[in-house]
Amino acid sequence: MIERLHLVDYRHAREQMVQEQLVSRGIKDPRVLRAMARVPRHLFVESELWDQAYDDHPLPVGANQTIS
Repeated sequence: MIERLHLVDYRHAREQMVQEQLVSRGIKDPRVLRAMARVPRHLFVESELWDQAYDDHPLPVGANQTIS
């Protein structure tokens, strides 16, 4: 699980997410890994959820939709 910090280092959280959730599951395509490491996932959810944006569970994004 992504470490919780008062001031989250989102770049570090993305890198950790890529290693723990993608690479560890056998995803090897460098384009996919690079894209996932660059997209600021936290900006796609409400600011109250930013600290959870890189965890391995869906989050609501509105209109009964989630980001997985």
